[in-house]
Order: sequence, then C-alpha cells, then structure tokens
Amino acid sequence: MKSRARIRAVAAFILTAALLLLCACNDAETPEQAIKRFNKRMNDCDYKAAFNYVKDFDGLSFDSGDRSGTRKIVDAVSKTIEIEIVDIQTSGANGAAVLNVTTVDLRDIYSRAASTVTNNYVDKVLGGAKITAEEMREALVEEIVRESEMSEAKHVTTECRVNLTREKDKWYIILDTTSFNIMMGFINDANSMVESGDFTNVAPVSDSDAQSVSSEESEDSESSVTFND
Repeated sequence: MKSRARIRAVAAFILTAALLLLCACNDAETPEQAIKRFNKRMNDCDYKAAFNYVKDFDGLSFDSGDRSGTRKIVDAVSKTIEIEIVDIQTSGANGAAVLNVTTVDLRDIYSRAASTVTNNYVDKVLGGAKITAEEMREALVEEIVRESEMSEAKHVTTECRVNLTREKDKWYIILDTTSFNIMMGFINDANSMVESGDFTNVAPVSDSDAQSVSSEESEDSESSVTFND
C-alpha cells in the first residue's frame, strides 16, 4: 500500500511539474513582452522557447534528415536580430505591431560568400585538387556563417508589420513567411539566389531603405525554413 501511495505521489508530482512547465511556456502578459522575449530567445538560438510566443507558424521545423547546413546559418542570423517596437495597437484580444527589424543581410553575404568560395574552388582545381559538390556546399555554409559573424557584415533594418493575438491572457505574435523572412535576414530571397544561380538581380536593401510589409503578402511568400534540432 505504501508503495502504491508513493507511486501515486511521484506521479502527481511529475504531472504538477509538467503542468507548471506548460504554463511557463508563454508568460507574456503584454504584446511588448511577447515581442521582446521572442527577440531574446531568438538571440539565444532557443527556437522552441522563442516560438512559445508565436501563434500558428511552423517556420522552424526540426528535421533530423536535413543536411543543408541551414541550422548553422539560422543560428548566425538569429544572434544578430534586433527588434525595435515602433507602434502597437490592440483592440480586445487582437492587435498589430509595427517593428523595425535589424539583421545581417544574407542576400549580400551569400553573394560575397559565393564569390569567395568559387575563387578558392577555381584555384584548388587549377592546382590539381579534386573537390566534390558536398565539399563545395560545406565550404559555402562555413563562409556564410563566417561572414555573418564578422563585425563589418552588412546589416539591414526593415519595417515589418505583424499581427498579435491574446489567448488565456497571454499575448502571441502572428508571423507569416514574409515577416519571418525579414527576421531571418531575407534567407528565402538568398536561397532563391542560390537555386537560380543568379546573384545579380536581387539588390540588397540598404540600412536607409526600409520596406513596409503587411501580413496579407504572405500568400506569395516562399516556403519556410527547415533545419536540424
């Protein structure tokens, strides 16, 4: 009997702890808290914690089969995210925010990295070395990460509009692929450059040229990012 009572006590403790953890997932009582805590968790590369403040968006799916190196790039970009709240308007359980989002600009970094890796590739091949496509891919990822972490890396500040919602007295950010693309340093645009092989038609946005993007534009956005957990 004592054994069963002890088991029930342990089970009750585990259940209580689990419920407390669930309750602690989102502790944002205001939209400002949701945005700032999302920013902080992204800077820490703690994506599961960051997306506790996001409603209904799977921009970060953790796929163990992904070998593209995207996770390393996303980590490098996430550390640079700075979100400035320009304006917040709420009505009942809904709202909207205007944000200035600053990150490294992957469109510029991809272009530079591609040039650097290509030049190295040519030099090595001319020197008699054999280089595989996998080695080239890995070299490109490492160069993108290296340049993203440089103090002189190009940064871009972009105006971004997101919707907000409140559920059970907790506030959430509603992201779409357009706003997430901005927060990830225009990673979808940069990946499109790689896929097309064209690094000339996408002009990087300068720090002074902020773009206004509404959530309605998400229907035309690219697919979300996938990387390893």
